[in-house]
Amino acid sequence: MKKIELVPLVGIQIEGIGQVNLGAGRAEVQRVLGAPSDALDDQYYYDELELRLDFNDQGTLEFIESINGPYPEKTEISIYGVNPFQVEATELLSILSDKNAGEVDDAEAGYCYTFLNSSVGVWRQITEEDVQEEIEEIKADGEYEDNADMLLEDLKKSKFFWTIGIGVAGYYAE
Repeated sequence: MKKIELVPLVGIQIEGIGQVNLGAGRAEVQRVLGAPSDALDDQYYYDELELRLDFNDQGTLEFIESINGPYPEKTEISIYGVNPFQVEATELLSILSDKNAGEVDDAEAGYCYTFLNSSVGVWRQITEEDVQEEIEEIKADGEYEDNADMLLEDLKKSKFFWTIGIGVAGYYAE
């Protein structure tokens, strides 16, 4: 497992590879990380690092996202000394809020939160409440037993965020 530390407003530190700073150019990113697994428009994907990197119109790195949560297979992510994919959503929101020390955009509360001072964002596709509602509907239809394994896995996944990203200062202020 590759250890990757997310450092808000700064960049990432990857064990055995080095540091990639927000604001770096494409050539500098490739010098440290090598060629991306895939590139699409202004995004680089590094499959082995389970990362997506976004570049702005000037070609500088403006956002880095860990994209394979809540169960990354190849990386161990940390931010503020915790693994965001091993800390349940409520606790992670508390940690990120404390470190942000300011406004949080919770317009998509439950699914997505952006921390405006620290330029950190978290996302998940489903919440515990979503899964509990689905379980009740499926039980009412008499189909719970056929779907129990999938529902219980979804319930487990719903307790965590699935992606976490860091951006340059003001990234979410737009």
